[in-house]
Amino acid sequence: MNYRKLKTTIAVIENSFKISGRGIVVELKHSENGLKEGTVLTSDKSKLNWTVKARILLDHAVHKQTVFDNESVEYLLCSFSSVEKKNKSIQSIVDKEKHGIFQYYLDPQDHDNKPVDGETLVISNIDPVVHSNI
Repeated sequence: MNYRKLKTTIAVIENSFKISGRGIVVELKHSENGLKEGTVLTSDKSKLNWTVKARILLDHAVHKQTVFDNESVEYLLCSFSSVEKKNKSIQSIVDKEKHGIFQYYLDPQDHDNKPVDGETLVISNIDPVVHSNI
């Protein structure tokens, strides 16, 4: 079995925050077909690592969100004071996803820090490449 190191870069967008007992919620911009559970992301500056726990789907927008087959998902319940605000939120999510921006739960590895807005993360786990002689 041969191995290759993945070189995909991922941008931390904004508004990351911690949810006690759940992990860090962060918006990431990437061009992958999803980030599966267990994917390790490493900061190109601080060298800190985070592990992807799950993709976040929002209950009010799930019917409009992009779903990748390889991702574990968790649902986040949201409430709004008006239908107008709910619809604005749905449109914002759709617009972000068109530009490759998605929300994830991340688990910090051996630290308690959130990724810094605007920093670049690299997928750093080793991906086996299997060659077949069929």
